[in-house]
Amino acid sequence: MFAYRNSVRVAVLVSAIAVSTALASQLRAQGGSQARRPAAAAAQPSVEPARSILRHLVGRWHVEVRFAGNFDGAPDASGTRVVQTVFDDLGLQWTENVDSSQVRSQGTIGFDARTGRFYSTAVYSGGSGAELLTGTLDRAEPLVTFSPAAPAAPAPGAGSFTLRMVDPDHFLWAPLDRSWRALLTRQP
Repeated sequence: MFAYRNSVRVAVLVSAIAVSTALASQLRAQGGSQARRPAAAAAQPSVEPARSILRHLVGRWHVEVRFAGNFDGAPDASGTRVVQTVFDDLGLQWTENVDSSQVRSQGTIGFDARTGRFYSTAVYSGGSGAELLTGTLDRAEPLVTFSPAAPAAPAPGAGSFTLRMVDPDHFLWAPLDRSWRALLTRQP
């Protein structure tokens, strides 16, 4: 009788293993094994496109600001922006002085590899507070679209900007409402 009980236990154990293997196979076919993997491992963003854009921003830039409608006249404002790395090539800091006034500004721009998003902060001496933006890269072209980190904006498109790399020596910074644009040209 003891041998009979042992063989029944072994048969039940083998049956349980066979059933669990069949269920695991069925779950895997339905995406079960993917669901157990950490989401972060599956969605690791590539930092190389972001690193390329940020690397091109480092340097000394001549800034020309033109308001809407001023396509070929003298710039409405101009100045100098200096961009430097902070700790590594994914974080930059910048300072800017406008030639015709006492307006100064400073900020940061970088890429967070954990979230796959750009970030930008800015403080302007003539402004009312800090500007906090997050951005996404358009993989088809060197274009980053920034929007306010705070969910509410005063008007559609207000507070949202684009950074477009024209070539290694020029980039554009402009709001989505197209009320003005800044062309930055690399200085030697």
